[in-house]
Amino acid sequence: MMSSNDSFHYQHIEELPGVVISEAKLTEFHFQPHYHLDYHIGLVTQGSQHQKVQHKTLDLVPKQICLMPPGEVHDGSGRDNTTRHLKTFRIPVELMQAALLDSQARDTNLQLAPSIIDQPAHNRSFLQLIQAFNPNQYASQLHKDSLWTNALSNLLLAAEKKPLSQETFALTNQQLKHVREYCEANLSSKISLNNLAELCGLTRFQFIRRFQKQTGLPPHAWLMRLRLERAITQLTKPNAVITDIAADVGFYDQSHFNRAFKQAFGVAPSSYRS
Repeated sequence: MMSSNDSFHYQHIEELPGVVISEAKLTEFHFQPHYHLDYHIGLVTQGSQHQKVQHKTLDLVPKQICLMPPGEVHDGSGRDNTTRHLKTFRIPVELMQAALLDSQARDTNLQLAPSIIDQPAHNRSFLQLIQAFNPNQYASQLHKDSLWTNALSNLLLAAEKKPLSQETFALTNQQLKHVREYCEANLSSKISLNNLAELCGLTRFQFIRRFQKQTGLPPHAWLMRLRLERAITQLTKPNAVITDIAADVGFYDQSHFNRAFKQAFGVAPSSYRS
């Protein structure tokens, strides 16, 4: 639920296509379980953010950083309806992969894990980066590039890593890859449970159980989030018409798209792109 005391603002960074900085002031708004297609780096400047991910609880407080990799299902709420201020970087996968290579933090046997980095200096680096990207600051491109490189490299070196592993009684990574590719290719169409189960050579019941074990979400909720994440990408194109975007990602009713988008991101599609 969102109240009149809750607000979101999104800034699209021209120098880094695909990077979005969001700032939110929240009292009653709770993030329902969801995932992203890109990396999210979150900071709290007031209050605290309570999150559940991978059967663990993460509490983000001021002077810390939260790293959330793509595909990790998580939620988010405050404590006792106290106001919390959040600042979040949305970073495309290709930019994060470049940063991993830059920082020499990449390990082919490991992957980044959801983590809280309790290092105030790293937190300050990202706050400085937000300030540098403020259009009213007139920071030089060299200064912004240096802040970006240092902030990401230091964060990636400090972040938790986990082995590349396969969940028992879950879809295989290859099956999930096929499901996602099929859904991406048919996003504007109706996608049935039969289609997805047959794709994996499973019964519908087996598919639902194994899919939720692998992703943390039931198939319909996962697909809804995929549609919204793809809508986010299309909204960055200045000439794209919102009604066309809604249809392209599988919403046949504009009002349904607007409601689902605002429930997920706190603003209407038109406000997100402005």
